Amino acid sequence: MGFVRIALSFCLLLSMGVASAKTLSETSKRRFTVADDIGLIQFGYPGYVFSPDGRYFVVDTTRGRLDLNRPEDTLRVYRTEDVRQLLSHRGDGPEPLPVWTLSKSTYKDGPIISATRWLADSRGIAFLAKTVAGSNQLFLADLETRTVQALTPSRVHVTGFDIRDRSHVVYSILSPAIVAKAHKDKEAPKGVVTGKSIHDLLFPESRLTHWHNLSELWAVVKGHRFRVDDKASGRPIPLYPDPEGQFSELVLSPDGLSVVTTLALETIPSEWETLYPPSYPTHPWKIRAGHQNLQALSGLTYWKEYVLINLLSGRVKPLTSAPEGIFAGWGLSAAAAEWSADGRSIVLPNTFLPPKSGLENKQPNRPCVAVVDLSSNRTMCIVHVSSQAEEGWRFISGVGFAQHSRDRVMIKYATPNGSGQTSYLRVGDASWLEESPTTDPESHGPPIDISVHQGMNDPPVLVATERATRVSHIIWNPNPQLRAIELGEASVIKWRDKHGHPWSGALYKPPDFVINHRYPLVIQTHGFDESEFVPSGRFSTAFAARELAGAGIIVLQVKDPDDGCHYETSEEAPCYVDGFDAGIQQLVAEGLVDPSRIGIVGFSRSCYHVLQMLTTSALRIHAASITDGVNLGYFQYLVGIDEFDDGIAREANMMNGAPPVGQGLQHWLKSSPDFNLDKVTAPLQIVGISLESLLSQWEPYAILRYLHKPVELSLLGDGTHVLTNPAQRMMSQGGTVDWFRFWLKDDVDPNPAKAEQYIRWEKMRDGIY
Repeated sequence: MGFVRIALSFCLLLSMGVASAKTLSETSKRRFTVADDIGLIQFGYPGYVFSPDGRYFVVDTTRGRLDLNRPEDTLRVYRTEDVRQLLSHRGDGPEPLPVWTLSKSTYKDGPIISATRWLADSRGIAFLAKTVAGSNQLFLADLETRTVQALTPSRVHVTGFDIRDRSHVVYSILSPAIVAKAHKDKEAPKGVVTGKSIHDLLFPESRLTHWHNLSELWAVVKGHRFRVDDKASGRPIPLYPDPEGQFSELVLSPDGLSVVTTLALETIPSEWETLYPPSYPTHPWKIRAGHQNLQALSGLTYWKEYVLINLLSGRVKPLTSAPEGIFAGWGLSAAAAEWSADGRSIVLPNTFLPPKSGLENKQPNRPCVAVVDLSSNRTMCIVHVSSQAEEGWRFISGVGFAQHSRDRVMIKYATPNGSGQTSYLRVGDASWLEESPTTDPESHGPPIDISVHQGMNDPPVLVATERATRVSHIIWNPNPQLRAIELGEASVIKWRDKHGHPWSGALYKPPDFVINHRYPLVIQTHGFDESEFVPSGRFSTAFAARELAGAGIIVLQVKDPDDGCHYETSEEAPCYVDGFDAGIQQLVAEGLVDPSRIGIVGFSRSCYHVLQMLTTSALRIHAASITDGVNLGYFQYLVGIDEFDDGIAREANMMNGAPPVGQGLQHWLKSSPDFNLDKVTAPLQIVGISLESLLSQWEPYAILRYLHKPVELSLLGDGTHVLTNPAQRMMSQGGTVDWFRFWLKDDVDPNPAKAEQYIRWEKMRDGIY
């Protein structure tokens, strides 16, 4: 324990002011820290939106405020002409200032501001913002008066909206039945609880308010607010936003009297199981015929179809009489439906269509981008969508009609190699022809383009480009403080595993990196994007790539392989272990890494891969950390029963070869890492973001604890899966840095507040638990 006492003594001297001599290091650039990562201003997606008339654009950003222990989101409104004037002088002049800036930092978790959109007349911006209680409230920022008005009560939680003007709004709110049931369950005596998950029993109030998503439809028509009830049943229309946080899809008609949305069906016809297949046979989402209990408050993802709802009458009209395609793995999409300007047609981004007579047995049905002509009651398929499992797949990012036309549809998309836009022209009554890109009718838009420029080593900046001259200039650098920080270098590396499969990753080197010196290595999992500046490497939970590099540790951020690594099969985890092993071996062979100082971090899905690495790899891992993730152990299997339609259990059965009973248990004994934790030699840090998270990760902790192996269990509080709360990020990412500095470098942070953890870890290293 000598070095801990030395560190504490040194820190004490510093605090007393004894070490006052100015050194060379004090005049040089400092290293990147977790606090820097938290305070970094990042752009939202897409980060900027032009007003419909092109005169303005709004930029949304987010950062963490450690001083407030809350995220802070900001909207900046720029005048397009101000930016164009700067470009016309080729950037000779000061950066244009926003004409209006508004910020909110009202809740412990983000995003604070979301779903930003302009009014059709360009006079204001509508958005959702968190209240002090964590609910989403709808606001309207009036650009002319520079005032912000609440459009919904603060006591309700808005789960989606669309707006034409302040007098014509449609929105959904979390059903009051959810909160009422939470209070009732909390106070009521307990009886038979068959069918409830253990999470629902142990954390009833939290589960209902965080995971259950039944919503009601509300509207404001000509200034009058009312709930929209189904005309057929007289009850509230049940809406189900994605339980993982995506908002309800609500698309208001130009006259503000109707809305397009997706509704869950009460009964799934038996023929739908064969008529509408998943994108590949083993896809986990398959249509199952039968009854869907739309009032179950279950938090499930339901099969839905597109419908048209008359807000005044409550009449619900199916638009396709067929399900959406996205939940069957077809056509990855972030697009919403869109109306034509005259309100007579609707384009749908991803829907199956009933098969034409005589074609049912000739080819599988595929969903498509479709146009519904309301006047003729005809639905037309423009182009079929693809799945991510197919070569040449496209992520549909937007669909819409060209300006003042019902006969031209624009489809925006992204691929692994970039993004683009395709237009389709109606030919005859029902055919659509793909046009040449030169016929893009939107080329007459604003005189400037706005983009966010960034890269692995380049912090994000806002750039404007004049369309006519192609002159570009940075109009805002949100993070000038980074000029005083030595970030080090990140680069893309590639390798192949023992089976010849290609892998790639981002390699983060220490700022003072020198050749012919072997560094400790930490593997971070879950992918990367070389076009983005993400100091953590990927996520704000557990990962801390540049922070670790600043502490003298090389970090390899591993990208998920393009071939999927046999996802959801017994080969998934071994595949990842092969990839990790080969990456480590290549870095050791190149003389960059010390093979006696290797660490690995897992988060979410990759916790399972890390545990597999610790129990099966021939390479020795010297320290490991996992946070809030999957382990496919027996206990996690049991606590997942009656949770999300037993999805966790079904997946574990597929990946371990059988249910864990009878002869099937033999498969689990061989393949589940939790049954092989006796092979673990590395000290393991296990972190839960909430009590539920801690419960799901209890098995590996308990087994290692019983076996007297070095393991530490930490609880962050009540956090989000991808952390946004500054204090929790500091605990998570800072804990990662401290853990690996200690175990891989015998290094400590001299902060006196951390002294106890180093005493605890030194005892752990000495075998005292």
